[in-house]
Amino acid sequence: MMALRISPVSRNLALKVTFMFLEIEDMLALGFACAIAMLAGQFLFSDRYVFAIPMNWFLVLLVLGLGVPALTLFKYGKPRRYLADLIASYGKPHLYCALARDRVLTGKYLKESE
Repeated sequence: MMALRISPVSRNLALKVTFMFLEIEDMLALGFACAIAMLAGQFLFSDRYVFAIPMNWFLVLLVLGLGVPALTLFKYGKPRRYLADLIASYGKPHLYCALARDRVLTGKYLKESE
């Protein structure tokens, strides 16, 4: 008879993975905002410096310095994947209830036969 092989399994499979209180989707959103700030600083303020730092890097640091606390405060008490669901809800068309009364169409839709 062959022995059953046993391997350890992590019990925290549903654990929320965060870094600096932000989920992966939040970090991707901040990375996208940093990339836009870097491009804006490079093309709009290429010869400017703030505290001896080029403007494009200063804008990235500014986005990170303000974005991490702002997202942390915005998401406080919200469920997981809140930012991704919020963006998806604004990106999709709105669905309304089919049982609600129509406010625009007030007359009869079908004509009765004469």
